[in-house]
Amino acid sequence: MRRVLVTGATGFLGRPAAAQLRARGWDVVGVSASGADGTIRLDLQDEAALRALLEQIRPSHLLHAAWRPVHGNVMHAPDNVSWLRASLFLVQAFQESGGRRAAVVGSSAEYDWTGGVCRNGVTPMKPTTPYGACKHALHLALEAFARATGLGFVWPRVFFVYGPGEHDSRLVASVVKALVRGVPAECTEGRQVRDYVYVDDVAAGLVASLESSHDGAIDLAAGSGIAVRDLVSLVAQEFGRVDLLRLGARRTPVHDVPLVLGDGIEAETLLGWKPRISLEAGIADTVAWGRSVFPPSGSAKRSNGA
Repeated sequence: MRRVLVTGATGFLGRPAAAQLRARGWDVVGVSASGADGTIRLDLQDEAALRALLEQIRPSHLLHAAWRPVHGNVMHAPDNVSWLRASLFLVQAFQESGGRRAAVVGSSAEYDWTGGVCRNGVTPMKPTTPYGACKHALHLALEAFARATGLGFVWPRVFFVYGPGEHDSRLVASVVKALVRGVPAECTEGRQVRDYVYVDDVAAGLVASLESSHDGAIDLAAGSGIAVRDLVSLVAQEFGRVDLLRLGARRTPVHDVPLVLGDGIEAETLLGWKPRISLEAGIADTVAWGRSVFPPSGSAKRSNGA
């Protein structure tokens, strides 16, 4: 039996990944901090409760998509260290309960971004934030643990994600929220180029990683980029409210690098995965979602677009 424990199963990545796994015939046990939407309520930092659940459900596979904080100042939050510790315990306890294969979500923030293009096994790892450092430390520790124990282990590294379910502190959702409410969407000049992939495509990459026989890191990236200003302009055009887009209203961070791209060749070769949803279609879906969840309000506060 293929039973998978999905952490963060109500989250931005975990929710669509869990849905895709169910559609592919997996027995999915989802856990979340809230216990919403049919998931089991579980604090992943409660080691006794976690062990008890693993003993009860005995999953063969693990997809670890949870990480808090997941929005706001995630890159610099002290809580990243706590989640490094909790994630190490989770995978160890999973293996000790008989688990056979784990997929743990990594991040492009592990890389040295100064070269512009990030390639697995080529680009140096040089995280500049607590988030990136904790993700990289987790990867190194779990890879060594997997070698020592025989655990199947894959580390799908996620780049820049957008789409329905995104927290409104993140770029695309913040602009969508502002335009739904009819207030200016204040952004940086947006000349930085990033490798954005629609959330359902990223979730499909996580599923493909879990189902594959590939062990180790693999990057889930499009291999192509779009300037942030062009991305948010697509959102404004979908609304027909380009007049509310305020490029340059916010200062670009001093250390923001101009280009961050991944390399999608490895994932296509080893997993048969590549993004399927175009930016235009993905933005249209995200705008439709935003219209349903963000109520119009002329008195709303202005957006905090990046």
